[in-house]
Amino acid sequence: MIDILNNFDNEITDIYKAYRMSHFSLYLMENKFYEYKEFNPQIANFLIQESDTGEEIRFTEEEVNKNSENGLYQRIIAGNTIAMFYNLWEDKYRKLIADELKVEKGDILVDFFGDLRLIRASITHNNYNAISDLKKLKVITFMYDGCLLKLTSFEVEKLYNELRIQIRKFDKLGLESFPPRPKSH
Repeated sequence: MIDILNNFDNEITDIYKAYRMSHFSLYLMENKFYEYKEFNPQIANFLIQESDTGEEIRFTEEEVNKNSENGLYQRIIAGNTIAMFYNLWEDKYRKLIADELKVEKGDILVDFFGDLRLIRASITHNNYNAISDLKKLKVITFMYDGCLLKLTSFEVEKLYNELRIQIRKFDKLGLESFPPRPKSH
């Protein structure tokens, strides 16, 4: 079990590192734009040109401002990171842990991951906005304030740290923590 949990922790950490690099890149892009604009007030766009293809992508000042902590682009990378956290759990590690405990995947019920499923549903099915089911959150309540799904770097960092704690808890759990559900006829 320890190898499964270490691999899960390592994959989560890699996803989080990629998020932090992306987050920092957006922050840096915004800062560079305004640094340049200070001495060149006429600047209208931030231009990224692909050296291999020559393709250009221009960002207006309004679009650059979407890089701010709660801006659209930051919300997108935060939301995608959180969705990836959940998908890694649901599509890979939930089954591996269940197999190790010799129970069915559906027998592995953890409030934390149930909350993460609801948050992921908000992200992927409601365009990064809260769904009404977020009122049911039991553990990850810091990401929802009654109407808004919070997707800043602070929430992603806290979620990452909580996720790592949850992973370590599996090593201490035995079969009695996940009793098989009664079979329905």
